[in-house]
Order: sequence, then C-alpha cells, then structure tokens
Amino acid sequence: MPAAGGLATVAGVAALCGTGPLDILLTNDDGVGAAGIQALRAQLGAAGHRVTVAAPDHNASGSAMSFTWGSVRVTRDPADPSVYSIAATPATAVVLAATALYPTGRRPDLVVSGINHGPNTGSLLVLSGTVGGALAGTLLLDPPVPGIAVNAEPLDATQPTDAPTNRAQFEAVGAHLAKLIGATRGWFCEGDRVTRARTVLNVNYPARPVAQSAGTVVARQGSATDLHVVFTPSGENEYRAQVSRSDPPAERDSEDHWLERGYVTITPVSGAIDDRGAPQRELERRLGRL
Repeated sequence: MPAAGGLATVAGVAALCGTGPLDILLTNDDGVGAAGIQALRAQLGAAGHRVTVAAPDHNASGSAMSFTWGSVRVTRDPADPSVYSIAATPATAVVLAATALYPTGRRPDLVVSGINHGPNTGSLLVLSGTVGGALAGTLLLDPPVPGIAVNAEPLDATQPTDAPTNRAQFEAVGAHLAKLIGATRGWFCEGDRVTRARTVLNVNYPARPVAQSAGTVVARQGSATDLHVVFTPSGENEYRAQVSRSDPPAERDSEDHWLERGYVTITPVSGAIDDRGAPQRELERRLGRL
C-alpha cells in the first residue's frame, strides 16, 4: 500500500516516517548563492540526505508565498546538476522543481527553506519568503509535502553575511538542523504514514554560537514584529516604502521571548488562514437578519 500523501516509500513506509536518507528539496529567499543555503546544503548532504537545490537567482526577501506566472528561466549549475537557479520567487521555485525538475517517479520527502540571514518571528512570517517557500510545498503541491523553515541571526551583524565568522555560524546551524530533522521527522507521521503534510516547522537560531545555546524549545508564534512600514511621497504620483524597526517587548513564551534567552525555537505553522476560533454561531445569527 502506498504511503498517505504519495510520498516516497521504503517497504510501504513513507521515507519521512523512517530513519533512512531523505530526498530534500532545498530553497531560500536570499538567493541561490547565499552563504546560508550553501552551508545548509553541505550539512544536509554530509548527513546522508539527497539534496536538490532550487532557489531564486536573486535576493527575493519579503516575497512571502507570491508566485511568478508566465515563463520562468531555469539555469542548471554545470558543475553540479543538483543545483538549479530559478528566475522566480521561492514558492515558484519549490513548485517548479517538484513538478518539472525532479526525475520521473521521484519527489521530495521534505521541503527545507533557508538558512535565512536573520530571524523570522511574529507577524513577520506573513512577509517571509523563507517561510513562504516552505509553505508552498504544503499548499501548492498535490499531494502536499511538509517543510522546515530555518532562520539564523548572524553571529556578527557588523560583518557581511559571508564573513568567516558568520559562515562558521551558518555551518554550525546547518549541522544542528540536520540533527533536528533526525529528531523531529517522525512528528509529521502517525505510524508509517505522513499525517501532518500541511505543516511547516519554523526554526529560529539566536545570535550566539550554536554550541552555547540554552537549548531547543517549542514556542508559540508571537503577534508582534519589529518591522514597520510607511509610504512617503517620492515623486509626482509616486510613493516609496520606508522601513523602520523598533524593539517591542517579547510576549511571554513567544519565539522572541526564548530567542532573547538564547534558545533555539521551533514553531509549527500552517497556511490555514481561516479563524477557527471565531464565534461562527454569532456570525450566522447576524446573517439571519438579512
């Protein structure tokens, strides 16, 4: 019997629900040449997983789960046929790779997005191309593929992200993430079947050496963000977005609460946008007045 969701199976068990190597589709929003994705790819490969990279050929930060329609240019790395540079958003890259670039009969067991060069917490998740790329597998692929979004604050924010200190941090984050996948992969399953295929684990690493982290904790998504946007005139009938940052107090038990204390945080998220906690009966009562 095939595994639920049509994911790859070994002796009837979905690969994600077992212990062997995974077929991982790796993307990001900082671009295919970014230090974070290169470090993560190396560490996932070192852990024995088969990794296909399909990532934007440009910095697509803030693209959320936006989609690129029309013709999309794909460039395959002549030195490494498992790496594709996509002239599109992260979400587009994931769907394109899974449906057109994978060999016939193969498909990813897991979509991994990152390492993002910075945190993604609170309401910022609705703008994140890193999270959007991971969510694309859960919402736009049929059958859906679960995902992990990986975000890390550079160890030295005064240096470029590809500076030696920050590259070493990304390598350490990648190695830890490979272990985290080993520890959490069965969470997506019940027995030998993938049952949480529409869920993404959003992982954030604090700005401290991974070996010195306080631990790993499951945290709830906060409702605040330090990013604020306003539009100001930039010419006749033109406006330009101006971004400012603040330092809002972290909500108790939110990602930021634990990140400030040096913990690696894991937050399950999904693309469901309906408010299931809303009082539906009251809404139906009001509609009855029409």
